[in-house]
Amino acid sequence: MARQRKQTRVDYDSPWKEFLTVFFEAFIRTVLPELHTLIDWERAPEFLDNELRRLSPRSETGRLYTDRLVTVWLKDGDARAILVHIEAQSQPVAEFEQRVFAYYARIWLELRLDIVCIAVLADKSPTWRPSRYVRELPGTRLDFQFHPVKLTDIDEAFLQAQARARNPAALMLLAFRKAIGTEADVEARFAARQQLTRLTFEFGYHEDDRAQILRLLEWVTKLPEVLEQRIEELVEEYKRERGTTFVSRLERRAIEQGCAEGFVKGRAEGRAEGFAEGRAEGFAEGHAEGRTEGLRQAIKQIAMHRFGAMPEALQPLLERITNPETLEELISVALSAPTAEALMQQIEQRAVQEPNEA
Repeated sequence: MARQRKQTRVDYDSPWKEFLTVFFEAFIRTVLPELHTLIDWERAPEFLDNELRRLSPRSETGRLYTDRLVTVWLKDGDARAILVHIEAQSQPVAEFEQRVFAYYARIWLELRLDIVCIAVLADKSPTWRPSRYVRELPGTRLDFQFHPVKLTDIDEAFLQAQARARNPAALMLLAFRKAIGTEADVEARFAARQQLTRLTFEFGYHEDDRAQILRLLEWVTKLPEVLEQRIEELVEEYKRERGTTFVSRLERRAIEQGCAEGFVKGRAEGRAEGFAEGRAEGFAEGHAEGRTEGLRQAIKQIAMHRFGAMPEALQPLLERITNPETLEELISVALSAPTAEALMQQIEQRAVQEPNEA
């Protein structure tokens, strides 16, 4: 049988951002261990989404990269804050080095903290290897260097060894590598997903990490629905063999319950309004409103289940978000956010980005 070669397009921006948030410490340990040893990991890193958005240079149309700006604190005798700026770039672009420097300069001028710049090059090109930005005139020279991480250069055996040592970032970097190499081959991607799923169980990750890895794998190595169902069967088989369950199982029930309740409510309210006014638009409007409210309720249920009491600002922020696709993204965020504060930060960011209706 001929191998199936159908382009499987993946939104790499969103999973990179979530990966760098959830597994930030493990990511630094994997790609820049000398920095990892200097950081006081007893203090939780602070993700500066709002500051980064305000400082971002104007981006080109259709950009395929992710930015993260994180405050960390050094330990021992040098207990001071520094910044880590990470860019994950999914395709070669012109003047990338200049863009990294522009970020560096803007961040430095605004925040006046030392900055470590890391560029993850998640592209296929063997020759695109940016690492420095140089400007020179008589009497003046700028030589700005940053730390490149060429994903296709990282030794797969090294990543597997790190993953076996229960480093979740190494397993996810391996997943991103395999996603790059299987974009046009569904069968190869399915085989890679099976392997990564098996390793997730065999390497004995903590259940929380395992649940996050499995959700990110679904995002990064996206498959047609029929193959996703086969992966789900494999996951259920592993769970039965090991007698283990995930917290996300309860969270999924909350999602399904919230979405189902919203769907039913939307249909009922929309039908009533449509009949009352003699307009079919009422049904569609009620359906949409019910779905949106169901998604909001699902996010609240997950947040309450994972973190207990949530800030009073949660509800008004969610009410500002009317785009169902945005709310669906926030469900994934609610499932994986390391803290209630991190979740609130993501919700606030999306509420700010929500377009104002005239």
